[in-house]
Formats: sequence, structure tokens, C-alpha cells
Amino acid sequence: MPVETKTKIHEDSKKLVIQDSDVKKAMDLIRANGYVTREDFKQMDDEEWAEGFDKKIIASFLKVEGEDPYIYFEQFDFKGGDIDSIIFDMDRVGTRDHALALLAKTIHQEAY
Repeated sequence: MPVETKTKIHEDSKKLVIQDSDVKKAMDLIRANGYVTREDFKQMDDEEWAEGFDKKIIASFLKVEGEDPYIYFEQFDFKGGDIDSIIFDMDRVGTRDHALALLAKTIHQEAY
């Protein structure tokens, strides 16, 4: 049985652990839906984790022959002061405004 590896990213002495299985799941969700949010990965509540996750997803897609999605990380403000993150394929989602609309619908928020 394969042993799952972990990727550690150090930023400002904070150690973030990103599971390879989460990266694979995110890639599959991006292929299927075009994006992932905290509804898929609760850790995306942490901006640093989400940024590191984005970098790991991009690096993993670069290793797949025949796939070259334009993966983009964005944070949006919502009414009430909430800030939330989305990682999406710009080629599929199209615009930042569409990404905002998808995120708002997914997390049941109202965009400005």
C-alpha cells in the first residue's frame, strides 16, 4: 500500500502541511467544475494555506502532459466583512467576476 507523502511549505516560520491526496482531489474538482473553495477544503479558511495549496496545484498540473490550465488564486470580500478564497481555472471560469459569482453561490454569500 503506498504511503501518502506530505508537502511542507514554510512561510514566516508557519509550517503548512498540504496532503498530496488533497492536491489530487483539487485537480479532479478543477477538471470537473473549474474551481475549488472552502466548501471542498475547509483549510482554505487560512489564506496562507490557500496560497500554498494554489502553488502546489499549479506545480502538479505542470507535471501532467497535455494539461496546461491557467490556475488562479483569488480572495474576495463579501458583505459583512467576510473574505473568502477560490482557486479556479481561468480558461474555464473566464473572468474574475464569474469566479466571484461562483464563490458567492457556493458559500451562500452576497457579493458587493
